[in-house]
Amino acid sequence: MEDDRQGPPGDGAEDLDLDLDLISRLPDELLGTVVSLLPTKDGARTQLLSRRWRPLWRSSMAPLNLIADYHLSEKDSRAALVSRILADPPGPARRFSIQLMFLPESFDEVDGWFRSGTLAGLHQLEATNLRNSYYPLPQHALVRFAPTLRVLSLGGCRFPDLARPPSFPHLNQLILYDVGISESSLQSVISGCLVLQSVSLHNMGFGRFCIRSPTLRSIGFYAPRTQGVTTFQELVIEDAPCLDRLLPIYPDDGPATIRVIRAPKLQILGFLSEGISTLQFGTTVFQKMFAVSLTTKMYTMKILALDSIGPNLDAVIDFLKCFPCLEKLHVISHPQKAMNNVRKFDPLEQIECLELHLKKVVLKNYNADKSPSVDFANFFILNAKVLEEMEIGVLDDGSYRCMCDKWMRDQHRPLQLDNRASQNARIELKRDGKAIPANHGHTHDLSMADPFDKSSCGCGKCVRYS
Repeated sequence: MEDDRQGPPGDGAEDLDLDLDLISRLPDELLGTVVSLLPTKDGARTQLLSRRWRPLWRSSMAPLNLIADYHLSEKDSRAALVSRILADPPGPARRFSIQLMFLPESFDEVDGWFRSGTLAGLHQLEATNLRNSYYPLPQHALVRFAPTLRVLSLGGCRFPDLARPPSFPHLNQLILYDVGISESSLQSVISGCLVLQSVSLHNMGFGRFCIRSPTLRSIGFYAPRTQGVTTFQELVIEDAPCLDRLLPIYPDDGPATIRVIRAPKLQILGFLSEGISTLQFGTTVFQKMFAVSLTTKMYTMKILALDSIGPNLDAVIDFLKCFPCLEKLHVISHPQKAMNNVRKFDPLEQIECLELHLKKVVLKNYNADKSPSVDFANFFILNAKVLEEMEIGVLDDGSYRCMCDKWMRDQHRPLQLDNRASQNARIELKRDGKAIPANHGHTHDLSMADPFDKSSCGCGKCVRYS
C-alpha cells in the first residue's frame, strides 16, 4: 500500500486521499457496479461505511438491484417500500426480483411496477409466485423488457399467450419452474434468442419438447412425478451445435426418454439413472442403463455422472464403450445384497477409455461390507491404465462406529492397491454422508469445468494411498 500511495513523481498520486483504503480509491463507476451487485438492503447499508461511499447507492453510478422478498422489510409495508424505491430510484435498473407471496394480493400494483420508468433497460427479471394459482405475467412487461434482458427466471407464472413471442437478442440465461407455457411458445422463445447460453426447465406441463438452438451450451431439466407418473415424457436435442453439457437434475423423475440427434460438442452428461428408460445418441440406444445398440460412439464426451444400482458394472462398461475418450467418471451407487457385480472381464478386450483416457473416478456411497461396491472399485483400480486419481466416498451413516483411521488404512488390501494398473494413481478414501444425484446450482455456471466436482475437502478425515 505504501508503494501504491507514493507512486512515481508526477503521476497524480499525491492528490489521492491517503486515508482511503484501496477499494474506496476506485473510480465511482466501478464502486457503483460493486454496490449494484449487492441485495437492496446491503446496497443501502454501504452508505454507512464512510463519506466516500455515502452518495454511491443513490447516484446514477449504482444500478438498482431490487430484491422484493421477505428480507426487504420487517416493519414497513413491503409493497409500499417497493413502490417508493421505484419512484425514487438510486440509479438505472440492473435486476428486479419479486417473490409474490410476500407482496399484496392484488396484482394491479405489481403491474404498475412493471410499467415503472426505473425499470427501463432491465437486465435481470426474476418473478416467483408460490401461491396456488399461476401469476399471469403481463404481456406488456415481456415485450418491454425483451430487448435488454440478460437473465429471465420465472416460477409459478403463466407466460402470455402471444401469437408471436418477442425475441430476446441479449438473453443469456432462461430459468423456468412450473411455468404455464406451450411447447410451441417455448420453442419460439429459445429459437429467437441470439446469444442464449443456458436453459433450466423444471416441472413443465408438456409431454414432449424438442430443442433447436445454435448457441445453447447447457441444459438442465427436472420433471417431478405426479401420482407416480412422469408427465414430461420426452426431450429431444434435435440440433444444438454448441451444446456441451446435458444435466438431468433428478434422473429418476424423467423425462422417460432422451434423444440426442445432433450435439457434436457434447462433453458433460449426467446424472443418468434407470429412471430414464430410453437414452439415445444417434443410433446408439440405452434402455434402463444397458446398451441395446452400440453403433454410434461419441468421442467428444469427457465427463459422465451415473446413479446406479449396485453399481452395475456391465451397464457402466457399456457407457465406457460408447464414450471412448471419457476422462472423468462419477458414480453414485446403491449397493444391494443380492447384486452380482463380478464381470468376467477379458483383459484382451481393450476398452479405449480405460487404456488411454480415464484419469479420474469418483465413487459415492461406497460400502466396504458389500462385495458389489468392492468389486466395482477394484475393476477400475486393476484396469484403468492412465488413472491419476480415485476418490472413494465411504458411506458413513452413523452405523460405522469402528470406521477409525486404522479401519480406513486397512482397506488397502481389499482394494488390491498393490496391483493397480496405474502405479502413479492416488487413491483417496473419505468419510462421506449418503449422496443423492442433484445438479441444482451448476446449470448456468459455465466457468465450472466439472459441475459434479465436490472434491475440495477440509475435513481432515481422508486417507490417501499414493
